[in-house]
Amino acid sequence: MKKILLSVALLFVGLVSGYSQQLPLYSQYLLNDFLLNPAIAGTNNYIPIRLTGRYQYVGFDGAPKTVALAAHSPIMRGKMGVGGFLFSDKIGAVSQTGLQLSYSYHMPLSNDIKLSMGLGFRAFQYVLDETQLVYIDEDQTITDTKQAAFVPDADFGLYVYSGTKWFAGFSAAQLIQYKVKLGDVDIESSSSTIRHYFLTGGYTFDAGQDFQIQPSLLVKATAESPVNVDVNVKATYQKNYWLGLSFRSDKSLITMFGVKYQIYFLGFAYDYSFSDIKNYSNGSFEIVLGVNLGEGANRGSSLL
Repeated sequence: MKKILLSVALLFVGLVSGYSQQLPLYSQYLLNDFLLNPAIAGTNNYIPIRLTGRYQYVGFDGAPKTVALAAHSPIMRGKMGVGGFLFSDKIGAVSQTGLQLSYSYHMPLSNDIKLSMGLGFRAFQYVLDETQLVYIDEDQTITDTKQAAFVPDADFGLYVYSGTKWFAGFSAAQLIQYKVKLGDVDIESSSSTIRHYFLTGGYTFDAGQDFQIQPSLLVKATAESPVNVDVNVKATYQKNYWLGLSFRSDKSLITMFGVKYQIYFLGFAYDYSFSDIKNYSNGSFEIVLGVNLGEGANRGSSLL
């Protein structure tokens, strides 16, 4: 019974997070893109600090809740970058809490184009809280305790960019595909950590003196699932106010807006699903709070 419950709990994680995706889903990934690609560490001329909170499928008991605090900085006069983030991701009785530290090296390809290569080293605790499991038959092996496992992993990324004009990136997460063991139960290999792939790209167009338009693309896939695509567009006014729309290929529409004051900003997103899940959920909400330490006089040359 215990092994069945573990398998069901982990299956629930895969189904709710989306196409067997084990990593958190983000709608405003451009405001905290370092979470997806370690090569982004140090690509700004300031220190961006970001706090992201996401509440997915509101209305479901045990629906995903994610919190992440990230920061990164250039070092060695911009030739390298370092960063890290803390994260907590909870879905029903299963939770992950951990830390990732990243390093990147920046190589100029021309006068205005750079290539960044990054590595991230992740460690987190995987916890199954049996007190939150619902089961039909009583079983002596159910202890109503928390089963925990330590999981090490690594990420790799590439990022090509030209100032704030355009960017393109590729990253692979959970490279080790570590087999998780909770207590005395070996989880089958189908529930091991799964390798994830992310491909991003975007371009910023000037639309008059005060407006900018930025279309972008995020392609997501895992080693055991089909490709999922986010098509996004964001309009910015005077580099301080923005509105955005995103269409996700899992039949979701995301609306986004935000405001910036000096070195601080707030971003908000609401996800609406056109799939059958809309009959049971009130959608998903995401908030990003940020501060750009040291931006100062360089504020006019960088959009978030």
